[in-house]
Amino acid sequence: MDRSPAVTATAGRVSSGRTTPGPTQASRCRCPDDHRHTGRRETATHHWSRMSGEILLVAGPDEPRARSRRSQLIRQAAARVPGAGAPRIAETSTTALAVVDVGVPLNLLETSDGAALAAVAATTAGLPQAVTSAKGGHLAGAEAGHVAVRAAADGSVVMSTDGMASVPAFWAEVDGQLLVSTHLTSLVSLGLAPDADEQGILEYLVMLHPLQDRTVLRGARLLPPGGVLTWRAGGPATITAQPLFVPDDSPMGDDEAILAFRAAWNEVIATMYERNRNVRVALGLSGGLDSRAIAAATANLGESPLTFAYGTGRQFETRVAGKVARTLGFTHTRYPVTDEFLLPAAITIAERLDGAHSPAEMFELWFADALAESADVLVNGAGGGPLWGDEKTLGVRSAAEAEAKVWSRYGGAASGARRFLSGDASAALEPTVRGGLAASFEPWDLGRRADMTVFWRVANRQVRWGNMLLNAVRRSGLRTEAPFLDSRFLRFAARLTADQRRNGRLHLRVHRELFPATAGIGRGDDGNSPRHLDHVYWSGDRSYLDQLAGLARRHPVSAGRRAARRAVEVGTHALRGSLSVHGPADWWDSRSSVFPIELWGRTRPVFAARLAALVGSARSVHPLFDAGALEAAAADLRAGRFDGSAAALARVATAAQWLADAADRARALGDVHRSRL
Repeated sequence: MDRSPAVTATAGRVSSGRTTPGPTQASRCRCPDDHRHTGRRETATHHWSRMSGEILLVAGPDEPRARSRRSQLIRQAAARVPGAGAPRIAETSTTALAVVDVGVPLNLLETSDGAALAAVAATTAGLPQAVTSAKGGHLAGAEAGHVAVRAAADGSVVMSTDGMASVPAFWAEVDGQLLVSTHLTSLVSLGLAPDADEQGILEYLVMLHPLQDRTVLRGARLLPPGGVLTWRAGGPATITAQPLFVPDDSPMGDDEAILAFRAAWNEVIATMYERNRNVRVALGLSGGLDSRAIAAATANLGESPLTFAYGTGRQFETRVAGKVARTLGFTHTRYPVTDEFLLPAAITIAERLDGAHSPAEMFELWFADALAESADVLVNGAGGGPLWGDEKTLGVRSAAEAEAKVWSRYGGAASGARRFLSGDASAALEPTVRGGLAASFEPWDLGRRADMTVFWRVANRQVRWGNMLLNAVRRSGLRTEAPFLDSRFLRFAARLTADQRRNGRLHLRVHRELFPATAGIGRGDDGNSPRHLDHVYWSGDRSYLDQLAGLARRHPVSAGRRAARRAVEVGTHALRGSLSVHGPADWWDSRSSVFPIELWGRTRPVFAARLAALVGSARSVHPLFDAGALEAAAADLRAGRFDGSAAALARVATAAQWLADAADRARALGDVHRSRL
């Protein structure tokens, strides 16, 4: 079968001719071009790899039996890392530290005089940043995403991450030992009990990511953005954090903000291409404004990446993506969502997601093999919307009201999940998640500024696709660039006022004034272009009808177009819900979304079969979940009569898979321990 995607637009610019270097295996002092040695003594050994990787560490007392136990644990855990190559291991008197090759980009292990440094990075700029991260790693964003772990000769351990925590780092303390891993369930292979964190699971099922530093495993915590963990035997770990994206009370006027954005954005995009000069870059386009801003700036700089989109000409956003590419003169590739790309290797994808997101909604990984045929680095607009003002609680100044609005937004996901939960878990879902939301708002003074919920959203990893996408893709053999999560854009975005964010007002002006070539192209979701629109997002401080009326006074045609599309959506779904007339809603869903997974659960047998296989993949079902309901759902999927939420079912199945994996790891650890008695 010919797997090559159809090229839908070729015009204007000549391909950059970038080539792909093969993976470089770990070797002594094979450093990236921009790495600089830091004056370490000649006794140091330095292993750098173009493979991505995972870090594992066990630290404890300086005792012979403890050292032997750590040595066994680190080797067993390294062998169970999904997709692992041969580990590189360094041991000190109090630690066992491993770096395991996974995927493609970068990792490092360095030893010197009884100390060791391990690092993994998301970009080529991340590894040099990790080497010096003790002196300001928190100032980096996704452009230099990294985790660094230092085991010092005095027995202390320091773990740090960049200011966005672009590469997640997990930790736990068990029986006086510190356990660290960049792969969540590997903590169980290092000695953590495989117990589920019920609150973390329920938050995940509703919001795709647990709140604050919680994970789906009890006792396992996530290092926050800009976090530094410090540990020494005999005492508890201490955490400090200096996140990169925090409120900046030095506001700019609109004209100043436009100039500041232009300067920052040109630098972000230019350095991104310079960083990836010798590899193939592909820019994902959608029907929205975020990827368009990247594409327009790319064209202004004279760069010529491949652009791509998913879907066919039937979908609104796919058509818009092609029009943007043609207007800017880019070679454009379209990936139709044919059966071979529907939810492939779901269990493998689940292993790459660390207790967040879902294989049924992480669409980029469905196409990872196909994308790798033409690209080494994927560029996407993850995170742009929330930073520009795509936050439906914007304007809310009370924690209680913010919590209620967030819960309302996720109410559908909660309802879909209840069907597959045990009676106790179903009853606990709403009070548990709402309690977690309330607790997550406590550190934030919402009265200080009307856009504080934007900062809450980023801090609590509710950028959704952005956070886990970077990490999952790096494990899949590709690198990801997310310009909106670059430190320079984040510093700019932190200075925006609530009024500039509200309804995306400044974002639209940016497109009109800085990207005029594409400012007349309508967006995929409502057909309106920045040139004829001054309202793109809904805020939480006024009703929908009030905001629509305001838009109608200024841009009546745009308001009418938006209202008409909304009426079609609501009307067709009302027919399906009240009269069981599916045709109109199915037609609308297939055109308004490239990935209508709820529709596919009933109409695409391959998708339904693969989702059913994911549901049945766990060797055992945790008591949080209703095994009978899951079994019935899998049978209904195979029979083509499933009427529940495919997204909710996939999240439950994925959580069950994670917990089953944790239980398997604990059993394996116990078996090895008993065999040595």
